[in-house]
Amino acid sequence: MAGALLKEKEMKKFLKRLLVFSTVLLVCFSLVTCSKSQGGGSAQGAQASSAKELPAIVLKLAHHTAIDSAYNVSVKHLGELVSQKTGGKLTIDIYPAAQLGGERDVLEGLKMGTIDMSLNTSALIMNLVPEFGLLDLPFLFQDYKSARASLEGPGGKILADKLLAQHGIRMLAGWNSGFRIMLTTNKKIEKLEDFKGMKMRAPETPVYIDMFKSLGANPTPIPYGEVYTALQLGVVEGVEVAPEPMYTSKFHEVGKYLVRTNHIFSAICPLINEAKYQSLPEEYRKAINDSMKEATDFEWDLFIKSDEAALKAMIDYGCALNEIDRDRLKEACMPMHANYEKQYNATELLSLLK
Repeated sequence: MAGALLKEKEMKKFLKRLLVFSTVLLVCFSLVTCSKSQGGGSAQGAQASSAKELPAIVLKLAHHTAIDSAYNVSVKHLGELVSQKTGGKLTIDIYPAAQLGGERDVLEGLKMGTIDMSLNTSALIMNLVPEFGLLDLPFLFQDYKSARASLEGPGGKILADKLLAQHGIRMLAGWNSGFRIMLTTNKKIEKLEDFKGMKMRAPETPVYIDMFKSLGANPTPIPYGEVYTALQLGVVEGVEVAPEPMYTSKFHEVGKYLVRTNHIFSAICPLINEAKYQSLPEEYRKAINDSMKEATDFEWDLFIKSDEAALKAMIDYGCALNEIDRDRLKEACMPMHANYEKQYNATELLSLLK
């Protein structure tokens, strides 16, 4: 009987030890599993937290061109792409049609940081970096392909680097502002001699003033937003710009005669204040850069189509279009190439841009 009791006690001790051991194993297993789960979860949670912690930011983009212009349609497309790539966290508010000032005002605001982004023509950027004026030399490019290759090639990079280093403005891309033609109010231009003495609106930049002087005209610098009224009141007799902005700015309403000079290809550049750009999270900078590549292809294609349609629309409206001997115009303007090359010590740069 005593032996049986002893065996029973030993069995109970064994079962207790087995229970304790099993419990320890179960706890250890649970701790390991939980640790792994939390480790993976924390990595995923960190990523989710990081995405959630990215701030909502609104960038202010201003430009001087019309609301229904190809440029404004393109910057709106850019804004949509950026918003999509950032889950709506980074947005671009657009102020077209000189709502925040003329082109010169916008460029100054960009430099000061009161405006985050802008669209500015190479002609106006010349006032900050004179070498940008080389892009607007008369008869520098023969077609869109060569113009785009220049903007995106080594020469374009040199210009962009100068703008960034000297003024803290990053050039994000080179967009298409077209081959420029001329519109006059009361006199046809059919040959070189017809320019003599004509009061022609010029952008507020040296290269266009020098071009009109080379042609024998009297250049009158006027901000873009004042051109319509200047034509209407006879302050100037003509204006030169590509057909698309000419039409969307409604210059054809106060002009009569078109002449297809194609004298200058003009670039328009999306810009961003560098301090603002660097203050953005890396994810946002990548979204801007990736979106800009898509938006640039979009803008070039849209502008070419819109430019052709605009010329037709102005003719349909009643403007007369005539051709001109471009070789004589080119001959009159070619000394400008040598002058600007010497003035800016830009022999190598000009050769890269051509």
